[in-house]
Amino acid sequence: EPVGHLYPGKGQVTPDVLYQLASRFPELCLVFAHWGGGLPFYALMPEVERALQNVFFDTAATPFLYREAIFGVVCQILGSGKILFGSDFPLIPQARIIRQMGQLDLSREDKERILGQNALHLLKLGQR
Repeated sequence: EPVGHLYPGKGQVTPDVLYQLASRFPELCLVFAHWGGGLPFYALMPEVERALQNVFFDTAATPFLYREAIFGVVCQILGSGKILFGSDFPLIPQARIIRQMGQLDLSREDKERILGQNALHLLKLGQR
């Protein structure tokens, strides 16, 4: 996150660095933590959207960085199929995050994708 408040462990990797990585290696499936530092918002640009075809974003650190609206906004921009559940356990109990997920204004299908189906697909688990 190149802007916003400082916090312990805040890194120096910015969305442009992640975009360059995804652009240079389009065949790789990548997972960018902490919503990729806001990179999904840049997917409103067609060239960025194309570069993010094999990129997933995890939800870790959401309570520390973003309002809950980020879930709906990223679902609108990239679709719920690009979001992976991340809890930041043990900093935040998983039960709390799952409870908050249940209260989001998202469809049941979107929540199921985020909470596990996307990870199963990415990791090729449960497929025959």
